[in-house]
Amino acid sequence: MALLDVFKKKKESESEKFARKHKVRQLAEDEAKKKEKTEDDSKEKKVDKKAAKKAVDLSSSKVLIKPHVTEKATYLNEANVHVFKIASNANKIMVRQAVKKIYGVLPERINIINIPDKKKFVRGKRGAKAGYKKALVYLKKGDKIETA
Repeated sequence: MALLDVFKKKKESESEKFARKHKVRQLAEDEAKKKEKTEDDSKEKKVDKKAAKKAVDLSSSKVLIKPHVTEKATYLNEANVHVFKIASNANKIMVRQAVKKIYGVLPERINIINIPDKKKFVRGKRGAKAGYKKALVYLKKGDKIETA
């Protein structure tokens, strides 16, 4: 019957019971500490990501890509409206801050236009002309921007 002894429960001594209970408590405490650390780390990472994102988004050199020079844009310049190609993730607030930082002029109004991709067919091959985003920056009568 030695084979059936394997299935019998062995009795634990008092010291083994204490060690097992202590080990379970220790594991629970360790897990609680790990959770606290990961929560603190995640909060710090979130704050760092937000700060980094603001720093990247507000860099004015990346918001205004270049002036958009066309015939229509030159006519608009006479009416104190300037046209710029802008980053695809830029918004009106970012454009306003970039114009203020680069040119030292506070815009009166800003309109943003999203130009979609255009399908092209040249020499038997299909392609696409990249889309872009542009901003119309309206200035007050006395203000000027030199773009040329």
